[in-house]
Amino acid sequence: MQHTRHRSGRVLPMLIIALVAVSAGLAAGYFLADRVPKQNAGPQGEPPPPAPPDRITALGRLQPEGGVVPVYGPPGDRIAKLYSLAPGNTLAADEPIAELASRKDRLLEVQVAETQLAEAKAARDAAERAGKQKIRAAETELNQAKANKVSDLAALDAKLDFLALQAKSAAKQVDRLKELKEKGGTVADEDIEKVELLKAQADAELAATRAMRKKAETTYEETEKSAQARIDAAKAELEEALARAPIKSSEEKLALAKQVADLTIIRAPVNGTVLKVTGREGQPTGMEPIIQMAALGKMAVVAEVYESDVERLAGWARAKPVPVEVTNPALPKPLTGVVRSESDITRMIARNQVFAMGPREDADRRVVEVIGHLDDASAALAGRFVGLQVTVAFTPGK
Repeated sequence: MQHTRHRSGRVLPMLIIALVAVSAGLAAGYFLADRVPKQNAGPQGEPPPPAPPDRITALGRLQPEGGVVPVYGPPGDRIAKLYSLAPGNTLAADEPIAELASRKDRLLEVQVAETQLAEAKAARDAAERAGKQKIRAAETELNQAKANKVSDLAALDAKLDFLALQAKSAAKQVDRLKELKEKGGTVADEDIEKVELLKAQADAELAATRAMRKKAETTYEETEKSAQARIDAAKAELEEALARAPIKSSEEKLALAKQVADLTIIRAPVNGTVLKVTGREGQPTGMEPIIQMAALGKMAVVAEVYESDVERLAGWARAKPVPVEVTNPALPKPLTGVVRSESDITRMIARNQVFAMGPREDADRRVVEVIGHLDDASAALAGRFVGLQVTVAFTPGK
């Protein structure tokens, strides 16, 4: 009985070891089978035909030639209103997409700036009216002084002419009486004295009137200078008042406030088609795009060509444009395009971004991106499939 128990205790560990060994063998066999290339790829097990030397295939993706344009809002804001948009809608550049929550505050800033500008203009206009009034008053005084000067000096000149004539007549009368007396005529000394007194009086009045005219002329000149000085001072005061009025700064502040307010409306940056709408009213901005859009008139395929095939493809492109054929079951028919020149082949080797389906496919390849420009008919079809993973075939140009 004890011998039986001893044997059963040894059998169990041996069975466990055997099961572990079988499992390890099965796993190793599956691992090796997964790494060994299959020789029978066809349905009857025939080996796959070798790749033709005049054909290169690669995986790729469809995209607009101008790329997909994500439209973001500024960080720290929020979407207050989202315009009615759906994938497929066409937008013109600057067409509104959404309004931000900060728009109300920005519009208030515009109103404040408009009020400040209106106040500055009102102050400027009041100062201008007051200054012009002072200028007109000084100009009136100057004009009055000039008019008085002309009339008063004219009156004095007339008086001077009369007094000069009177003095000349008195002098002649004195000379005539003296000459008559010298010739023996009967002339009383008293008559001569009276005539000489009249002559002296006329000379005195003439001299006084000349002095009066000189004084009047000087007075009017000083009055004119004073009035002109007041005019110049009023003009300078007006210029200073106009310069102090903050019109220019208020206009610039208003323009800036309007510009900032306009930025609270998110607009389409380019002409294009809406591809995807991710924004929602109330959603914070800056973290993800509100919409994604693109110009779909020109489409391209970005193929990821193996590094070992790049030089052959570049040689074809150097000779002439390389035809491109794009296929995928989702497409209604194969698309066609062309690699126009070697400039469509990038100069950088990187990891692939497009991955073949299937667990055994290589997910870490070194590839070069090649751009194939689709023709107009193919672009019209490809515009419905932005981002579609496709198979791209290149053949030498003929």
